[in-house]
Amino acid sequence: MEVQHLLSKYILEISKVKDEGTLYAALSEITKKVLNYEVLNVLKDGAIVHSDPHMEIDRTVYADFVPWVEERLSPSFVPVEDGFVGLIPIFKGTKVLSMVVLKTPNEPTSETMDYLQLVAYLSGVTLENLRLLEFVDKARGYFESILNLANDGIVVLSGGTTEFANTKAKMLFDEYPELLVLIMSNITGEEGSFELELGKLFLSVFVKPVRLLGEEKLLVGLRNITSEKEVQKLRELDKIKTNFIANISHELRTPLAAIKAYTETIINTEMNHEEIMEFLNIVYEQSLKLEQLLNDLLDFSQMESHTMKLIKEEVNLCVVMNQALDTVRNLALQKKVEIQAECDNNLSVICDPRRMEQVLVNLLSNAIKFSDDKKKNKYVKVRISKVSPDMVEITVEDNGIGIPNDKLDKIFDKFYRVDSELTYSIPGTGLGLAIVKEIVELHNGEIAVLSEEGIGSTFTVRIPTRDPEKE
Repeated sequence: MEVQHLLSKYILEISKVKDEGTLYAALSEITKKVLNYEVLNVLKDGAIVHSDPHMEIDRTVYADFVPWVEERLSPSFVPVEDGFVGLIPIFKGTKVLSMVVLKTPNEPTSETMDYLQLVAYLSGVTLENLRLLEFVDKARGYFESILNLANDGIVVLSGGTTEFANTKAKMLFDEYPELLVLIMSNITGEEGSFELELGKLFLSVFVKPVRLLGEEKLLVGLRNITSEKEVQKLRELDKIKTNFIANISHELRTPLAAIKAYTETIINTEMNHEEIMEFLNIVYEQSLKLEQLLNDLLDFSQMESHTMKLIKEEVNLCVVMNQALDTVRNLALQKKVEIQAECDNNLSVICDPRRMEQVLVNLLSNAIKFSDDKKKNKYVKVRISKVSPDMVEITVEDNGIGIPNDKLDKIFDKFYRVDSELTYSIPGTGLGLAIVKEIVELHNGEIAVLSEEGIGSTFTVRIPTRDPEKE
């Protein structure tokens, strides 16, 4: 009964051990309680790895018996002058992992031998498990070291919980706490990839369901593609600028060619007064177009250098709207577009009247130029109203060709023109809406657009009625 109790206690002890040293210490303690040894050595690969007390048993008295004991895989005791030397193999399967050598004054009983045999077996199983655990820990550390050297973030998710994240992924999670939520919101449970934009950072995210240790996990890869995006953006910008230069050259050349041709005709041809006036009107119209192009370039230069200034005063926006309508009226007649205008009474606003007229002229002329020739009744509606005591709203609505949904977020970019077969023949620099946005924002306002291709577009501008900088 005492032996069974000791065995139960030993099983409890070895279930807690973390390394070979504590295992051998527990083995020494439990062995001493059933066999009062004088000295105990534990040998591994011929070297003493544990001793109680710190002295060595003479190897010459037992060395010849070691191979025999290792083959039998059972404890054996050799008689010596002053007692017995015991050899207890610690084994797993047929492999001897270490050897316990002890010296005792008395020969053990058969019950004690059976106990030692069982202790040796349990110790062998525990020792092998410790070695396997050490191997797994080393392998885990080895692979984690490799993963931590990776430039990409690597994450293992289980039920929304992060089970593993390499160094790169941890850095990303620390810098962008919202990243994990964004990843989870884009995961479908199937293998796939998507891109995330976090301020100036662009990430390519790859997700693959995997089965690890019998459980379903998600392997997530995070690659920083900011540089690639920047290169792509620079290439796009370079292409846009190249197109802009070609486009602006054409836009400048067209009115200049017309002015040159008509003035040469006037100089070299005998014409009556009526014909001369007709030609001069054309020259004047072309010079206005040229002036507008140069004004756009000047405004763009001021935008880039952040030197665009406003000259604000109290004005009636209805008057500004009517001036803008006068400017685009001939264009509307040429394109056969009906203009419908509506303005609340006494809309007094603190703004730069010249710049606000420029905003209206641009939005109205765009709406007219991009009208849909396939439609019988073409219209542009402009309305100015007070939506709150301190806010005015300007809407310009048309039933033109509309803007593709994937282009809407780019139309306010510098140089950008919607690339469509419907827009090829329509002149423009790609600066107008960028300038409009700049003017609106300088007025502490905002501009938005709703559009559907083939249906039409609605641009909405909101500006405060008062100048917040002076209040």
